[in-house]
Amino acid sequence: MSDYHIFEQGGQHFLFFSRSAKLYQVSPLAARLLELFVSTQPVPTLPTPDAEPPQPLDPAEHALYAELAALFNHELALPLPAPHQQEHGCGENSYQTFSIYLAQSCNMACCYCWNRGGTFGKPGHVMGWHTARRATDLILSLVERSSAEKIFVNFYGGEPLLDFPVLQQITRQLLKHEARLGKNFFLTLDTNGTLLQGHPAQFLARYFTQIGISLDGSQRIHDLQRPGKYGEETWQQIVTNIRSFPNQKLLGLRATLTTFSDSYLETFRHLTTLGVGRIQLEYCHEPGYHQNPIYEKLIVPAERQLVELHEFVDYYVDYIASYKSTRGIPFVSNLLDSINRIRRANRFTRPCGAGTNTLAINSHGEVFPCIAFVERDDFAMGQAGAGSLSLHQALQGFEVDSQLPCHACWLRYDCAGGCYATHYDMTGHARQPHPEYCRNMQGRAEVFYYALTQILTKCPWHLER
Repeated sequence: MSDYHIFEQGGQHFLFFSRSAKLYQVSPLAARLLELFVSTQPVPTLPTPDAEPPQPLDPAEHALYAELAALFNHELALPLPAPHQQEHGCGENSYQTFSIYLAQSCNMACCYCWNRGGTFGKPGHVMGWHTARRATDLILSLVERSSAEKIFVNFYGGEPLLDFPVLQQITRQLLKHEARLGKNFFLTLDTNGTLLQGHPAQFLARYFTQIGISLDGSQRIHDLQRPGKYGEETWQQIVTNIRSFPNQKLLGLRATLTTFSDSYLETFRHLTTLGVGRIQLEYCHEPGYHQNPIYEKLIVPAERQLVELHEFVDYYVDYIASYKSTRGIPFVSNLLDSINRIRRANRFTRPCGAGTNTLAINSHGEVFPCIAFVERDDFAMGQAGAGSLSLHQALQGFEVDSQLPCHACWLRYDCAGGCYATHYDMTGHARQPHPEYCRNMQGRAEVFYYALTQILTKCPWHLER
């Protein structure tokens, strides 16, 4: 079991302890002394503070060595985080997040689309009100017995606005029950932006709390990666819809980066020109690991990803630090979410609530643990309106400290075992992460830790956003 991690990032040295989630920035001398008693064995026997060093040290070095030894002995004596506990009253559940695959069809043909426009290679389909009524009734019945006060409902696809009349009906039906249930519904939408105009735009601006729009940076890159269904350019139409949307504060932009994309930093710069305050940048991932050689060529190598992330962090922090207020500066939501999670020292012993806190409903009314498991028949939980739901055994009872190979990883209480669906795609087993997945997660974490120290040093106010 590895309960600490020593690493270098940006010419600086860091020491992280898994049990407490404490991060230390250490001097070059301290980093050199750490090598004396932690680099030679996978699980070294740490010296006590009064133990003699393995080699002669001058008085200042000796004092620092003793201080480090005391720190290690204190940190590694802390208890492991307690296993996850679900506490509910009689008949209660913890469902809080619901995703509705409203339209498993799309009017675009993006080169990297992981679910093939929502169709998963099957005939396209939209939900229709008969199925939507059953899905809505299921959500309301679960929410009525949920311990959560805030309920998040996301409309997904494909392109969900292809079934806009049904989206309206579901929205009104859910909001009608807010007062009765004593819950707050937060409605969100993921869209390609081509249909975000006219009455749909007015309706969403009135009732929704967040609209995510896919836009891959510059016009050249976007039109290359995200053409219309018949090869037509889409960037200009989407940008026109963004600029005319009635409530800009609801909008967020999401760019997917491939080997053909501009860098992480250059993509961010392109998106900041559109006046939208929330930006999300993600590298495309491969759903069927090494099964599609054409798709595989779109995957940005992990080494390039980490170099680009580090380049972006240095630019972003220096840019923000030159301002006394960051209210008007676009922020990268997914990166800051990761940094703030580290800052809060959150520790998790299981990765997510797939099937217990979250549910996804496809356009046929089938229920799955989350959007990433939709159309994976082995993980289907049942049908909306047709009896009880059953969760796949692989998603039950996971605890990271009892799971191989996670129990030996220094990042295990942050990653908490990783994404079940990604593991299933990469290895065929929901609980078995692929080594490349783990290396990428660890590399990203080191960049995020470095970013946290840079922000705390130069512009700590930005984290309050």
